[in-house]
Amino acid sequence: MNIVMRDGRVFRGTAVQIVKAMQDIAFGVEQFTLPEYIDWVVQNAAKFEEVELKIAGETDEEKAAALVAEMIRTGLTRKM
Repeated sequence: MNIVMRDGRVFRGTAVQIVKAMQDIAFGVEQFTLPEYIDWVVQNAAKFEEVELKIAGETDEEKAAALVAEMIRTGLTRKM
């Protein structure tokens, strides 16, 4: 999968690889687990973008896939 963020950054890979790449460039989240980072993204999307991201899933893979899908649905990113 390839996605383009609104700032032009491109992320490629599986949903987990994309979310981990996003985490790698974010500030202050180095110690977060993947689910903690996803929760952080959801909270910041609500706070700064006024966008509600609905995340479901039990595994890291399911949660990452839900995050990427919600970011596409809400226009925070788009598929290439």
